[in-house]
Amino acid sequence: MNKIYRSLLVIALLLGPNLVKADNWLYSLEDAKKMAIATNKLILVDFWASWCGPCKKMDSESWSKDEIKEVMDNYVSVQIDIDKYTEIAKQYNVRGIPYVFIMDPNGKVIYQHMSYMNKAQVKKLLNKFALNTTFLQRDYLIYNQNINSNSSFRLAQSYQNYAIYLDKNVRNDFLTLSLNYLKEVKKLLKKENRNNISMNQKIELIAIQGKLIRGDYSKCVKELKKSFTEKKIDERNRSLFYFLSYVSSKGINDTENSEIWFEKLKSTTNNTTYLKRAEKLLGQS
Repeated sequence: MNKIYRSLLVIALLLGPNLVKADNWLYSLEDAKKMAIATNKLILVDFWASWCGPCKKMDSESWSKDEIKEVMDNYVSVQIDIDKYTEIAKQYNVRGIPYVFIMDPNGKVIYQHMSYMNKAQVKKLLNKFALNTTFLQRDYLIYNQNINSNSSFRLAQSYQNYAIYLDKNVRNDFLTLSLNYLKEVKKLLKKENRNNISMNQKIELIAIQGKLIRGDYSKCVKELKKSFTEKKIDERNRSLFYFLSYVSSKGINDTENSEIWFEKLKSTTNNTTYLKRAEKLLGQS
């Protein structure tokens, strides 16, 4: 872990001068990923080509403007020439340009927009996702050290915890990203030939938690009743199950059941974090 972190810092120092001004784009997505982890930023990707008229128009009317460059400082910015980096363009299914992506430091897509955007549209987009990812840095490092079902699940869970404290205009984007990591977890479990009952159960519970964070309490109640019984919940997942049951029943004003689940949640040994999380979510509804 320390070795990886030191290497990321070295890369940040080496590439740092190129990011003093936001109009100095990086041209390597791999370098951008490392820089993003080291600097706690998301990645702004502009897929373009030298022959693309709208791309040149965005360069002259948006990317080169001081007010846009100021907001771009919140990102690690990289331009990908689709003629030079055909495999990367294919990987992200780039079929037209300009094509702007917001990605996490692992290259997972948070948002994408194909076609020309004017300066106002670019500024609105960049302001929307101008976030600090310090909360997630450790999970990024663990994932980069070893991509497996556990490291991928950590990120899926952390993105949901992160989303709770984000503005509603970006919360759903990160909840969707969390679900994408959960899909990756399932694939990795198969690849690893692991039939971990506790993990599979937790994946389902975290997927339900995503709906809870969105405020869809009724759906959470239905899915919990349909998929789980208290007796079958693994001991390691009880706090999460009680938390979901409490907040969802409280959210639909089921006072009787919410009080029951609340007492059960309080009886668990690791309830402090869940109680704070419940207070935050219910305070938003």
